[in-house]
Amino acid sequence: MEPLARALVNGGQTIIANELLVHYREIGVTNDELLVYLQFKRLMDQGDQFPDAAVVAKSLGANTNTVFTHLHEMLAKKLLTIESVTGDDQKIHDRYNFEGLYDKLAVAIKQPERANATTEAREPAINPRQKVFTDIQQEFGRGLSPIEMQSISKWFDEDHYDPDVIELALREAVLRQVYNLTYMDRILLNWQKRNLKTAQQVEAERQRSIEQRLNSATPQAQRQTGKNARPKIPLFKIGEEEK
Repeated sequence: MEPLARALVNGGQTIIANELLVHYREIGVTNDELLVYLQFKRLMDQGDQFPDAAVVAKSLGANTNTVFTHLHEMLAKKLLTIESVTGDDQKIHDRYNFEGLYDKLAVAIKQPERANATTEAREPAINPRQKVFTDIQQEFGRGLSPIEMQSISKWFDEDHYDPDVIELALREAVLRQVYNLTYMDRILLNWQKRNLKTAQQVEAERQRSIEQRLNSATPQAQRQTGKNARPKIPLFKIGEEEK
């Protein structure tokens, strides 16, 4: 056997369910997401349960941020979860779990009439959740870590924050040049405690606060002006007698 052929055989194989290839679009997986999943599955089948996104990006001819964006989208769609498990070395390790993808596939196969409802293949529109992930990544100027990805998902799934409110918290963080999710989380928690649940409520409260500060500062400014007021200069030349 030729050395190259032997290397191909020894490199192993990645097995994928044919039903996934047939129905992946019906469960909300895009073409790009499928390729990302296949690359991750390849590395996971080889024993790496938490593959480096940079390695996947290199195989796809893409950049790491693009891979992270697709991971964000799959997290949002419940196709992927990130777990922490104890390894053989008794240390805690993260790993990717794509069981959600197959759970959705099983449901789609059981309901063929639902799967056949869509006759046109089209890319799903960018949803607000996906936009939040992308905007945070762009404003921070880097890819998000898996833990950060989970934190953002919890804002949606557990805290039920409005996407527009999250965008406002991001704006506040950027204005103060604090590029981390902990700061954003404190902002969101503060707004939640004040029962500010929509972007309109947050903006209205901000405007009210500005007006309140201006009104409270006006009397003080007036007193300061009166205190420092200079005497009027007489309108005559030096040496002339005032009439």
